[in-house]
Formats: sequence, structure tokens, C-alpha cells
Amino acid sequence: MLRSIIDKGIQQSHTVRNHMRYFTSDTHFGHPLVTALRGFLNNGRLRAEYRDVWQAQGRAAAHAWIKQYVRDNQTSFKAICDIARHENTIIGNINELVGRDDELWILGDLSYRCTVEHTLDCLRRINCRHLHLIIGNHDRNFRLRSNDALYENVFETIDDYREIDMELPVLDGSGKITAATAHQSIAMSHFPRLSALAEEHGNWPENWNKFADVALTTEGWLLYGHTHQDVPDGTDPLSVNVGLDAWGFKPVSEQQILEWFVA
Repeated sequence: MLRSIIDKGIQQSHTVRNHMRYFTSDTHFGHPLVTALRGFLNNGRLRAEYRDVWQAQGRAAAHAWIKQYVRDNQTSFKAICDIARHENTIIGNINELVGRDDELWILGDLSYRCTVEHTLDCLRRINCRHLHLIIGNHDRNFRLRSNDALYENVFETIDDYREIDMELPVLDGSGKITAATAHQSIAMSHFPRLSALAEEHGNWPENWNKFADVALTTEGWLLYGHTHQDVPDGTDPLSVNVGLDAWGFKPVSEQQILEWFVA
């Protein structure tokens, strides 16, 4: 009897899930423009037409097409988008992957064009107990850190910039990525490096110079969002875009990030 209890305990210990860290960016809760551009439209016919343009001509053409549709029909993105489905998809994907005791780092742009309460309601629907915020330009505490108090009951930490240690590839003498790995420091910022902003790399809003003072000028490993790129490719070999648009509207784990760097 005692032996069976011990064996059962050993089996259970082997199935205990290690705590994981996940990363995402640009949830844009409540934001009609981003919701529509991501294809969350409340009319089935329009949604199908938009998808067809995207598949046939690419994302940029689809964005231009839906913007022209709004102008031609004298409507608005708010009138044609499906905010609830957009938010339900993002929150559902997070809750499916991220455990209650895991960490989830959101690299900015939580919401836009909605109330603080709506933002908080969305965040409270995330089942993870360990939420962390890196502030983005659409967040209410961007350049106004007194507004951190709005979010302090849902986030364990709130920063403009943060570094953590994680398993990352070792670089050789010439700075190239090798197959070896070691615990190293990686930076998190809503913005890509300043050099990438200056080159207008990605698909972010115009007037990049508005954010030149907060973009990183240092080298080294970097996680960022902001650009709404639809691929994880970083703006340089040591960075990766963790934004929702690049990862199928799902958060990305630290293991996936390591695998991406060494692939």
C-alpha cells in the first residue's frame, strides 16, 4: 500500500508542469482600426472579400482595400469591426496556452479607443496570475507614469524597459549565432531599436521620430512589438518581434523564442 502511494506520488511529480514565461504585444483591446485590419469584421460577406484580397494580393493591399471601403461607403471602422470576437480570440488563445502560475509579459499597446474599465475587464479575463507590462505608446501611462496606478491591481510589474535572464544562443567571436546556449540577459521594449525605426522597418504608424527618444540604441538580445509585422523576423539577428500579428494571435514562449533564434 505504502509502495503504491509512493509510486503514485513519483508519477504525479513527473507530470507537474514547470512554470513558463510567455510574451506578447499589441493586444489593442477596443481598438476598431486594428480590429478591422486584422480581419475581425462583423459582416460575413465583407469578411470573406477582405480575406480573398489578402490571400490574392497580400496584407498591404488588403489594408488599403478595407480603408477604401470605409471611405467609399461613408462608414467607420467602428461600424464594421467585431470588437468582441477580436478580444475573445486573443484572450482565449492566451488562456489556452498560458497557465495560471506562468508569467505573461505584454509588451505594450494594451488597448486604444476604449475606457480604462474595458481594458481592465479584458485583462481580468486572462487567467494567468503573473502579468507584467512593458509600456507601449498607446497605453495611458506612456510618458505619464502616474497612470501606472490604473493598472497596478492587475500587473505585478510595470516598466518602460526591462531585462530578464533566459536561455539564449551563444555567439561566436564574429557575433554569429551558434548552436550552444547559455543563460543571458535579454531586453524587452515595446519599440524596436532606433536604427530600425529610422529605416522604417515594419508596418508601424508614421512619424517614427515621436518615439526616437524611447527606442533602444544598445545592441544585444531584444524582444519588441509595435511594428505589427506579420512575421517574427526581428529587425536584426539578435531581436525578435513578439507581436500578436506575427504569432497567429497567440503568445510566444521562451522556448519558442530560443528555437526561433537557432533555427
